[in-house]
Amino acid sequence: MPLLLERGYNGTQSGGREDLSNLIANVDARSTPFTSMAKKGKKPGNALMSWQMDAMETPGVGGYVDGTDVSMVEGSSGVGQGEAASAKNVLFVNPAKNRVLASNYVQMFRRTFRISSLANEIQVVAGVKSELANGIAKKLVELKRDMEMTFLNDGDAQADAGGTTPYLTKALGSFLDADGETGTCPQQVDSNFYCTAREATATTSNLTEANVQDVLKTLFENTGTIRDYDLLLGTTLKRAFTNFTQSTLSATVGASPIKTFSQDAASKSFINAIDVFEGDFGRLRLHPSTFIARAGSIVQTVGYVIPFDQAEIRYGKLPQIKELTDNGGGPARLIEAVAALIVNNPKGVGYFNGAS
Repeated sequence: MPLLLERGYNGTQSGGREDLSNLIANVDARSTPFTSMAKKGKKPGNALMSWQMDAMETPGVGGYVDGTDVSMVEGSSGVGQGEAASAKNVLFVNPAKNRVLASNYVQMFRRTFRISSLANEIQVVAGVKSELANGIAKKLVELKRDMEMTFLNDGDAQADAGGTTPYLTKALGSFLDADGETGTCPQQVDSNFYCTAREATATTSNLTEANVQDVLKTLFENTGTIRDYDLLLGTTLKRAFTNFTQSTLSATVGASPIKTFSQDAASKSFINAIDVFEGDFGRLRLHPSTFIARAGSIVQTVGYVIPFDQAEIRYGKLPQIKELTDNGGGPARLIEAVAALIVNNPKGVGYFNGAS
């Protein structure tokens, strides 16, 4: 029997070379659709940014007597040209009476890391040429994910008060909340511009095609435009859309299977997915997201119907890498960005806010 055995290298025998692959497996490759698709607005000129929202007067059908002079008095609220209380004259009105101010704060985003001098200069790590460069690359991705989740959260805006109270930007869920704010904040949306294209079914599994059609119908009534929208939605809500092709809901019998489809008999592929929903008043392009949140926690039952020409990110500072002081412990880096979310007018955005 040989005296030198393979198993000896795991115990008493020295010199066995370790077989360590250069592969580092990280399966987390989640995309950030909102920050990728949202347009980049102008650089903020202040920590508090403001913009204006406006609305047209209600159309009227009133007529006017020939030869009647215009009354030189100001009309009361709600009385405009074409809808005067009588057909004797036209009352002057304020053409900007529906105009209101909206605002939001910027927010600072940061990721930091430090590695020792030996880890950076001496240590040889399989699959990593430089721990410093690898750390920068990872933190840049993590910073973008922080921004994605912040914008798709439902947090209210917050002013910097020092201590542990930083500036916070108003998130999409707060803009689209039923009363224009999740809790209480100075940046509440004016009541005339609340998001009304909302669907808040108790259970996402009960979502029907009629619910989706109603959201598109309300958006059309608000905007007068039939168009394409991008729907960023959680995975549970995405499955609810796919289930439209599998069952029909009834108040008495619940969900009944109605799956019927045509397929090439020679095909070995089974396709069961909905990526585009086309309704009477528009089309939804579905983009699943794993960064939609409530109160900072990921939820899978929420969806935002976004016309991306009406939403933008304003960067006070694009993600930058800053070298921090090395006092002997090793190199450190700060990755930082400053940005704010702008929703031009919440009445032009839709919201699926399923409870579960």
